[in-house]
Amino acid sequence: MVQVAVDQQDQSHWLYFPDDPRLLGRELRISASGISLNDDSRDCQKPVLSSLPKTSLQKFIGQSFPRPEHFQTPTYPTLSDYGLKLADAAVSPWQASCTPDASQWNHAWFILLSPDRLLTNDDNSGFVLVLRRRAGSTSIRPSFACDKAQSAAERTICTSQTLAGYDRSVTAAYHRALATAGDDTSSLKQEQISWLNTRNACNTDTECLAKSMRERVDQLMQQ
Repeated sequence: MVQVAVDQQDQSHWLYFPDDPRLLGRELRISASGISLNDDSRDCQKPVLSSLPKTSLQKFIGQSFPRPEHFQTPTYPTLSDYGLKLADAAVSPWQASCTPDASQWNHAWFILLSPDRLLTNDDNSGFVLVLRRRAGSTSIRPSFACDKAQSAAERTICTSQTLAGYDRSVTAAYHRALATAGDDTSSLKQEQISWLNTRNACNTDTECLAKSMRERVDQLMQQ
């Protein structure tokens, strides 16, 4: 995930922020057996993709996210409103039907812009996700220098793209919480130190590390 885009003219209806750490850096996997995002959401199993009418990217994004009638802006947002630096072009969207249908990916749409660039949104969350295909040779990049990793937990994070993505999200969410805390940051800093000790207690347990970091991002975004 390289961009989380939301309508910047409709902040009152945001469920997520631009480049929200809860989503940025996550990995979306699409196959014949399922659609899954490594954010602890419910997978879409045995997805069936059906084609939607061919249209322009601008028109599709606008009509996918109409604004409330009372909102003092045009009904249909533009690519620019979403912070999407993309040229308008003809697109052929696809829509997923999922088992179970309670998955957030039921009715999600997908637009393949190029062999390595995909746009999507899940069901009714109001954001556009921009994804880039990850090459097998892509280096693992957490928020810290892996050659200076000191704990077993840090060394384990440096072996996993997924864990490195979570680590970057924790750092981004922490910096956001610091920025919104004003002058009273001492308790937040102490809380972060305590959490790091808890995370490090996971040692090499990848599931424990992922759960700890995912929960910490959620906590920080509620600050």
